[in-house]
Amino acid sequence: PSEFRIAAQLGCRGLAMHTHRSLRTSDGEGEDHVVCPLECAWPHMPLEPNTFGITVCCMVRDFTYLAQRKGNWINRYSRVATTMSLLVLCIIIQVFLLKQVKMFVSARVTHDVRAAYDRFQDVMYNGDTYILREEPLLERRGIGGPQGPYFDSKAFDTLTEEEQEAVCHIPLSQPWFFFTVLYVWTLTCVAELRKCKDVFEGLILQTEQCDDMSEALVDDDDFDGIESFVIARLTRSMKVALSVLVLLPRLLITCYLLWVGSRWLLGTTNFSELIINSVALEFILNLKELLYLAIVPRRSMIDLENTNIKPTSPKEPESLMVLVGTMSWAVLAAVWVLFYIGFPGISGFQTVLRHYQWDVHEICSDWITLRYKT
Repeated sequence: PSEFRIAAQLGCRGLAMHTHRSLRTSDGEGEDHVVCPLECAWPHMPLEPNTFGITVCCMVRDFTYLAQRKGNWINRYSRVATTMSLLVLCIIIQVFLLKQVKMFVSARVTHDVRAAYDRFQDVMYNGDTYILREEPLLERRGIGGPQGPYFDSKAFDTLTEEEQEAVCHIPLSQPWFFFTVLYVWTLTCVAELRKCKDVFEGLILQTEQCDDMSEALVDDDDFDGIESFVIARLTRSMKVALSVLVLLPRLLITCYLLWVGSRWLLGTTNFSELIINSVALEFILNLKELLYLAIVPRRSMIDLENTNIKPTSPKEPESLMVLVGTMSWAVLAAVWVLFYIGFPGISGFQTVLRHYQWDVHEICSDWITLRYKT
């Protein structure tokens, strides 16, 4: 038993390998001896190569060198100014594109899908409808829904071919297909939100607070032989500036893009364009990488590569909760999609087709099969 205790203690101290082994033994009397669980020591995290990452790098590095009176102060202030200008340009372009998408693209497809569904409701319920909205477009819903006494499935044949195509191309007519597409788009935005959270924890919460920016950077021991630094301390004013100028805009833009993108995809009345539109939305999200690669000078890129932040947690034990915590992001994305589009009996909080009655899928099954069979 004493040999096992010694081995366990040595195993628990093996941080040089960044791992701990888990071992359980029993002595002659049946008493268990538990060795420390598997544990990983996380290395420092690199800054992301985009306009937000280079802004963090330049603000921290240049103000640190200014406080240490290193280099030419004109060059330092100039780089901070140009980097901030690049960040503002990125934010302006993203916000502008989002507003234009909402005004010229999302609004048009929303109008078309509402008109198609209103016509469907009026015909399928033989005029037994109630008015949901009158402005800016008349929207009616059938009384009692598809299980009610007024729904007539045979009335679908009285619609013109164009009207049948318009209503059967509503994304919610194929709920599982649309759920999957919207789920993938939501995961794309969730990945961006997760990056934002990790940067906030590593840059704002994990760094110590100091009174002078000259103490901000320390040598990074994880990169032997390379002049690399880790952001270990920040002043209160620098933490506020990075949170307001870098992290908050990124968070708000991602959330707004998730909302506008979900609305645009739900209003798309063409299955092939549904995939194309999701790719187009990712283009807006990745604009920060495009501007970084196209405009940022190579010297600043090298500085970014050699600037790291602290991990969200110094060590992470092997446990079920760690796995569950990671999978919670996937569950969160699924919950957003489910409650956004709703399900039979529950109206989602989407505003493209308010009070959607889930009465298109079965009616359009034969129409879809006839036109899309291989």
